[in-house]
Amino acid sequence: MTWGCAPAAIQQAPVSAQQPRVPAQQPYPDPNPDPSVINPNSSSSTTAQTQPQISGSQRWQHAWGKAMEGLALGGAVGGLYGAGGGLVIGLIAGLVTAESHYGAINSQIQSEQQKDRALEAAIEQELERQRSLEGQIAQASPPSAGTPAKGGPVSDVSQPQTQGKPPDNIAIASRSKPAPPPVAPAPFKNVEVRDINGDSVPDLWIYYNPQKPGEVLRQEEASKGDGRVDTWSYFKDGKLVRREVDTKAHGKPDTSFYYANDQIVREERDEGGEGRVTYRAVYENGRLARLEKDVNGSGRMSLWVFYDTAKEGEVVSKEERDLNGDGVADLWSFYENGRLVRRDVSAIGLEFLSKQEQISVPTADPKPISAPGS
Repeated sequence: MTWGCAPAAIQQAPVSAQQPRVPAQQPYPDPNPDPSVINPNSSSSTTAQTQPQISGSQRWQHAWGKAMEGLALGGAVGGLYGAGGGLVIGLIAGLVTAESHYGAINSQIQSEQQKDRALEAAIEQELERQRSLEGQIAQASPPSAGTPAKGGPVSDVSQPQTQGKPPDNIAIASRSKPAPPPVAPAPFKNVEVRDINGDSVPDLWIYYNPQKPGEVLRQEEASKGDGRVDTWSYFKDGKLVRREVDTKAHGKPDTSFYYANDQIVREERDEGGEGRVTYRAVYENGRLARLEKDVNGSGRMSLWVFYDTAKEGEVVSKEERDLNGDGVADLWSFYENGRLVRRDVSAIGLEFLSKQEQISVPTADPKPISAPGS
């Protein structure tokens, strides 16, 4: 029995002595190491990496975190006794789940390491492809001017010694560092930022159409020069169609201007900041034609002023008022050359005026605020 065991021990000794020398046979690290190729019998080491040993401090740290969570949850549900029970349960749960918690963290780390190794392998493969391409280019280069013509005597001295090899500087550069990637064209930037007043603070942002780089889709402007956007302009087919303005510095638009063929056609305002239109002006051929306004805060338009667009300036031709807030005109005022010539009132309007003891109703100021950019 003693002699039968001696040869096995002698045969195993060289194997164990040669295993530590395997990494030393390769002078540079493998860019794509594969544990199954380096050591097929390394199942024990792989298992050790997948399931690392957890120290006592790590286990107690995880358990203490779970205990604090149980304390908070138990206190919220059962008060003081619930907090104590939650503390104990959380501590026990933390001790039990510590290994799975850190095991998941280690698995994530190993997954990231595998991604890094795959990336390094892809880089090395690309470098090898570039080296092969450089060799092919060097071999395909034409012979020098001193090479004799075909059929003539060939001299060893005239034959270049470096034929078929890439230049020394290319070979050294390819070994020392990776070749630079091909320069791609600069990507299209659909946003242009400008400083209008030269104070190093952006004042204008221009957004272009990605499908048509020269076409403007939207503009944002800080008209006060403080870097805060207070004007938004929208374009269609390169023409302005809408402009929104924040006149009260609330961070949102309260006045909107609408355009057609580069002329203003409508203006709307939210004068009370309630999210609804309380003022509307309608334009014809760029001139004010009608004005609507909610003068009593009922949520409906209660004043309509009509202008004579055939005359120069803003000349009022008619005015209508809703006195009781039902959205229907009750009082009509007619003008000639801007002067009141007649006033009519409905039965409902007359009853309302008699209750309010109002004999005459002053006209509202029909002059609107000029539209920016018009």
